[in-house]
Amino acid sequence: MQNHSNPPRQPSGSRFRSRSEQGADSRLKAEQAVRQGRTEVLRDRRAEPLPSQERRRAPDQDLIPKKPPDFSGRQGNPERRISLDEAAARQNENIRQAAGRPKPEKTGASSKQTVIADSPNSDAKPGGTGRNEIDGTNGKKDKKFYFQRPGEISTLRKMLMIVFGLLFLWCIAPAFFHIRGIGVFSSSAVMLGICLTAMFWHLIDRNWTFKKAAAVSLAALVFTACVAAFGVVSGMMLKASLTAVPSDCPSYTLVVLGCKAHGDQPSWMLSDRLEKAYAILRDNPKIKCVVTGGKGDDEQFTEAYVMRKYLVEKGISPDRIYTEELSESTEENLLYTRTLIKLNGLSENIVIVTDRFHELRARIWAEKSGFKNIYSGCCETRSYLVTGYWFREMFGLARLYVFGI
Repeated sequence: MQNHSNPPRQPSGSRFRSRSEQGADSRLKAEQAVRQGRTEVLRDRRAEPLPSQERRRAPDQDLIPKKPPDFSGRQGNPERRISLDEAAARQNENIRQAAGRPKPEKTGASSKQTVIADSPNSDAKPGGTGRNEIDGTNGKKDKKFYFQRPGEISTLRKMLMIVFGLLFLWCIAPAFFHIRGIGVFSSSAVMLGICLTAMFWHLIDRNWTFKKAAAVSLAALVFTACVAAFGVVSGMMLKASLTAVPSDCPSYTLVVLGCKAHGDQPSWMLSDRLEKAYAILRDNPKIKCVVTGGKGDDEQFTEAYVMRKYLVEKGISPDRIYTEELSESTEENLLYTRTLIKLNGLSENIVIVTDRFHELRARIWAEKSGFKNIYSGCCETRSYLVTGYWFREMFGLARLYVFGI
């Protein structure tokens, strides 16, 4: 008796039937399975591929992981991801290690790795160049203000810091001796500004933008113009101070410009001017002298009185000294002296005794007052005072040329 429970096996050649025949058989099986309520046949609806259509397996296909590894360090955390380039590089490294191949040595600069951080709480660290792609800073990433170690500062910056730091101390020193003014503080501010710029240049250079570059360029241009103007005016001041009395001058009148006095004693600067006047009067017994200077708000006596008293105590005859005690500025010094010289019939050839930095402005006011022959009898300013007063004189000359006062 024939057993119909097990259908006869089809010949081996049946698998080489055409696609249409195989498709028809599959559809027939699917329809029968639907009518009978079976689903296992539906899972195998697709015909078995032909041997010629089978894909060849690569020799090292088993080494490739089926699922890409999670390099984020946090499973299921969408806030922290690695860029595609880095993920591919790490996957290639895993394949290389599984294949037993050594890691090649780096011959050039390491490639830049970019960290994509969608959350501010991400603690991913950049690699490669050391630049933080999150805040765009070099070195210290989270600090907006920090000091550099001495080894991180260039030699040029160190030299600028040392030189202008010492110049700052030099310029601010007169303030500790009760000599304060616009010249002392302006010169100190310039030296301190250059010193601090050299010290914190790394903060300026960080996050270099167009606005910051424009601001630095404008500041450098202004500073260069100021330095050029300072040099030109300083040359004019030195030239005015070198106008000595010619040997063929028959006679002249000595004009000593006033300066601050402390009680009945001259200040350091005024005493230097009086020492220069005393030397000229001693070497020229026939020369007359005019001391000029009024009384300031913080002075007890007029400057002319203190100057006359000093010269008389040094041995100069009082008959040779004329006093002008009304003036309160360099302009009035020369204007009132011109009137005094005319009233007493003194020589109108004058030698102005003042500090070297003051000679140019005094000469300008003397020419405006009507003097023709003007010569210099300048004295040397003390070294620790010259910087502050030289800067102060720059402001005085600028006001004179711009406003005429």
